[in-house]
Amino acid sequence: MMTDELLTGDLIAVAGIESDWGAAIMKSSKRQIFTIYDHIGMLENRDGEILVWNANPHDGVIAEPLDIFIKREEVQIEKQFDIFRLNEKIDFSEVLRNMASLQGLAYNFSFVKSNDKYYCSDFLARTFPEPIFPEEAMHFEGDFWKDYYRKQNMDIPEGSLGINPNDMLAQANVDYIGQLKEII
Repeated sequence: MMTDELLTGDLIAVAGIESDWGAAIMKSSKRQIFTIYDHIGMLENRDGEILVWNANPHDGVIAEPLDIFIKREEVQIEKQFDIFRLNEKIDFSEVLRNMASLQGLAYNFSFVKSNDKYYCSDFLARTFPEPIFPEEAMHFEGDFWKDYYRKQNMDIPEGSLGINPNDMLAQANVDYIGQLKEII
């Protein structure tokens, strides 16, 4: 696997191909999008060993090897992995320190901001030293979200501040690099 072109700080987005989860997240995004991303992480290149920092429902906040990340994401169906890069100067050593300080914390199934649980895009956005990814009012429309929050015994947190992968990647400071399979 050629990993020279993958840099620390690159974002890896998982396209939720034809899933209810991906469709629900797409409806939550107020931007016109053509690829539906339902998960996102940040890469760390440790001398050619690629780790993916992410918050996921199985492990919470974790740094895991790229191949394990891909296998876990493709348990049910094959997915598309796209690479994005910030187009402004960031001190990723500080970002990585922030990420490491949260490692092991639980996944946030409610998507309501918390300091001890994180969902994928919230974890990334809050580990940057400045507000690179601004929060926006979140929208949870449709039957999927009604059922989701009913099962959690929660009111739908309509309008609460947060961020989803699609809104992160739509920022002007993020550039699309390409599909992972074309890069490595």
